[in-house]
Order: sequence, then C-alpha cells, then structure tokens
Amino acid sequence: MNSENSKIMPETLSQSGTISDFLQHEELDRGLSLNTIEAYHRDILEFATLMKLSSDYSISHRHVNDYLSRLNTLNRKPTSIARKISALRNFYKYLVEKELVAENPFEYARVPRISRYHPDYLTIDEVKSILAKPNLKDKRGIRDTAMLELLYGAGLRISELINLKLSAVYDEIGFIKIIGKGNKERLAPYGRYARQAIEKYLVEVREKIKSVAQSDILFLSNRNRKFSRVGAWKIVTKYALLAGIKKRVTPHTLRHSFATHLLEGGADLRTVQELLGHSSITTTQIYTQVDKDYLLSVHRECHPREKKFGRQGS
Repeated sequence: MNSENSKIMPETLSQSGTISDFLQHEELDRGLSLNTIEAYHRDILEFATLMKLSSDYSISHRHVNDYLSRLNTLNRKPTSIARKISALRNFYKYLVEKELVAENPFEYARVPRISRYHPDYLTIDEVKSILAKPNLKDKRGIRDTAMLELLYGAGLRISELINLKLSAVYDEIGFIKIIGKGNKERLAPYGRYARQAIEKYLVEVREKIKSVAQSDILFLSNRNRKFSRVGAWKIVTKYALLAGIKKRVTPHTLRHSFATHLLEGGADLRTVQELLGHSSITTTQIYTQVDKDYLLSVHRECHPREKKFGRQGS
C-alpha cells in the first residue's frame, strides 16, 4: 500500500465521495435501512483504521485474513462480523463495478453461521392499496401509477426503472428489456395491469411532452428529465404513506413483494431467479424462508386441528 497514505484517518475517509456514493447506492438501489447504512459506514471506517487503508482502497486477500483475525481477537459477535463482511464485500463489489479496484478481496471471505436474511415484503392487499392511491385524473398520477405498477409487475430494481427506455418496451409481446447489474440484459414480462398503465401514460402524458423532451428515457420527472434514485424513491414512499402503511416501504420492498407473491402463487425458484435477474440462485433463495412462513401460516389457519385448537393442537 502507498506509504504516503497509510496513515489516513477516518475523518478523511468519511469525506470520501466514493464512500458516500456507495452508501447512497445501498440505500436507494438495495433498499437498506438507515440503521444498516450507518452501520456499513462505521464498518468501512473501522476497517480502514484497523488496516491503515490507503486512499486507493487496494488491498490483498492477506489483509482480509488479518482483519478477520483482529475481529476475533476483539471478541466481536458472529452477527457483527457477518455484517462487517457483508458491508465490505458490497463496498468492494461497488469499487470493482466502478473500476476503482481490480478485484473484490472479500468475495470469498467466510461468514459466521447465523440466521438468514429475511426480506421485508407487503401483503397483496397492501400492494393494492398503494397502487390505488395515485390520481388518474392528473398526469403525475398517471405517470406514478405506471411506475408503481411496473416496479411490482416486473420486480424491477430502482436503477432499472429510472434507466428504462421507450425503445425497451415491447408492448406487442408484453415484455420489457431491462439492463440490470453489470449491464446484463434480460427480457421480462410486466403484466396486464402494468401494460395498461404504461399505455395510458404513453398516450396521455409521454406523447404530449415529446417535443420538449428529446430523451429516450421512459419515465420523466416533473421537469421532463430523467428521474434520480431519490426522486423515484419519494414517489413510492409518498403513496405508501397515503395508503396508511406503517411499515417502512421502499422501491425494493415492491421487488421483494413481487418475488414473494410469485413463490406463494406456486412459481419455482429458477423462474423467480430469471425474472429478478439474479446471477446466482443462492441470492434468490432468501425468499424461500418467507415462503415457508406463508405455508406455516396457511397450515395453522386452515388445517382443521390447528384451526380449532390453535397452537395447542400442534
């Protein structure tokens, strides 16, 4: 590592635009909570301090092993170590995507065995209540409905939604072309309701602003510009609040709900993997625990012995 930068302090790193950009990406694109984002920030700075990280972020696998040994020496809990590894793995994955480092040294770091991640999701009625809130007599409401229907109808990431192009909507076959992580393309169906909402938006809103908006981007903000992640995020949270939903709702919540409802409806894991654009099925498997919870609740509500005697009948 560069000796000139080897004594960099956390205060300097905390001002890094790279770290700030990464944290915003994790919050808006992956839907992580504010508490998790703050924990990730602390984890990155702690790692930089313990390992005397230089400003170019370049490290070797040996540094990762040294870091994990330090954590064990400090008697950190398995859940804490797992989160730190996750934070740093995602951080370096982001750095690789931005071509700021050549490889991800945390890619194969061993994570302590703990309970699995359990994504938040909405019930079908909660999703319906959100989708019903935009005012379809207003051009913004028409646009917002199309955005919400597409987020849920195709399980899009927020970055996929705001980068979607007019030319990527194949209305005649009911598919859209999505540019996902790593610039990977996939064709995905988006459903009857989203299709109708997009058609209404194209005819009644988008077509009328074509002369002032030369962009090929499908969804445009009130200023006829491409949406920022924050702007699209606010639309989702706005209608969740109007629907009276108390739990935290983000664009990624609709993606989680899309996957969970497909599994509850009988879809197989491979199909859901393809629809979500996951490169590995292990990523998709986080939803199987949600599905098991659903099956358990149905069993308890519908089985004659469970229904009559409750938990005592088990």
